[in-house]
Amino acid sequence: MNIKFTNILLMCILMLLAGFEFVHSQVYSQMKAGPQVYYRFFKYPLTEDFTKTGLRMFIQTPYNELLFIKEEDFFTSNYEIEIVIRDKEESIVLNESSEESFSVVEFDETNSDSSLILWEHSVKLEPNEYEIEMIFTDKNSKKTSKGKIPINIQKFDETKINISDILFLERIEFLPDGEVKLIPSHKNNSKIDNKKYFAYFEMYSPNEEKEVKVRYALFDEFHGTDEAIKKGTMMITKKDKYDYFYTDLTDLNLEMGRYILTYEINQREERAQSTSAFSVGWEGLPHSIAHFDEAIDQMKYIASGKEMKNIKNKKGNEKLKAFKEYWDKKDPTPGIGSNELMIKYYQRINYAKRYFSNARGSVAGWLSDRGYIYVLMGAPDEIYTQHSTSYSSSYSSVYDNPHETWYYYDKRREYTFIDETGFGDYVLITPIYYEDSDVLK
Repeated sequence: MNIKFTNILLMCILMLLAGFEFVHSQVYSQMKAGPQVYYRFFKYPLTEDFTKTGLRMFIQTPYNELLFIKEEDFFTSNYEIEIVIRDKEESIVLNESSEESFSVVEFDETNSDSSLILWEHSVKLEPNEYEIEMIFTDKNSKKTSKGKIPINIQKFDETKINISDILFLERIEFLPDGEVKLIPSHKNNSKIDNKKYFAYFEMYSPNEEKEVKVRYALFDEFHGTDEAIKKGTMMITKKDKYDYFYTDLTDLNLEMGRYILTYEINQREERAQSTSAFSVGWEGLPHSIAHFDEAIDQMKYIASGKEMKNIKNKKGNEKLKAFKEYWDKKDPTPGIGSNELMIKYYQRINYAKRYFSNARGSVAGWLSDRGYIYVLMGAPDEIYTQHSTSYSSSYSSVYDNPHETWYYYDKRREYTFIDETGFGDYVLITPIYYEDSDVLK
């Protein structure tokens, strides 16, 4: 039976995969359909009422995701945010909306992906399971992003020591009234070339003692071991029963990677612990890069052996610097936003990893022949699949195996793959024209 997957179907699948990303809300998430929206939840004890828990919600959107309207000598963005919170019985416990606007003077600011709006709202909730629906509407473009996020609100105990979630910050502003303004990192991504990057939490202790012991432990998430790569102990003096604590993570001199941070506070015989994950990279690093050393190996289709050896032979941040310098040279729009070529390359790598591995899992998808072509050439305009029939070519005798042919109409190329084993081991039997690749130019 012949099955023809048209280019329309394939492009719809790719758009869905590329456009929808859902990560645990404690870290960050991108809502779908309209502007790219990041959100963060921060749960903390309420000293005035321990029957409820404080929930602080942060929403951030890059300027270049919004439509600005020119008004005289400035450019204005108008947007609306609606928050709906439902309990597990689907009863609405909160429904609030806010209309906001702001202006910038320079047009270049409207295209910035590093400048973000920040909207913050706090609520008090009884311990329970909830679903939070966030609706962000760009009123100038009429585009809307929607996301639904489940969240469990735990109970804090006024008779014991308590610690909030860990919140990762780009900066902290100290206000004249003694309050602090928190500016979260919208991606929990520490940038190596930044001077400051903070981990922040709040704590409550019912006793009057001022001295509190803070232990921290840092784990490499990808190595999956129980042994901390860095750990330490600090003694801090709190001002009152309720206080906050922050530390500069750049002091840890971390290499690029993904880490799990745990804080434990101790006083007398009591202890409380909070854990969260974060990444270390640089501004513009694609989300699709999960592990640095693997990302270097995955450059094999675009970099020469000498270039890869030059990067691999370096250590620590020098290795990261060499990696960044390589991609900076290939940036089609240097100095303006993210490196589109690098983002596209690693998105293709991840797609190949997910869809082109063989049935036995013995070959990583990006190392397969189909993954190889997909990374170099992108999505085909059309795929023709034959499950079992005779097939002949100038490169082989008669095949009685499943095969598929990828068509690239604009480039006037086609590539045929034969499944030689019946386990998804597709082998390319037609030549590759490197000059047609849009990632090698």
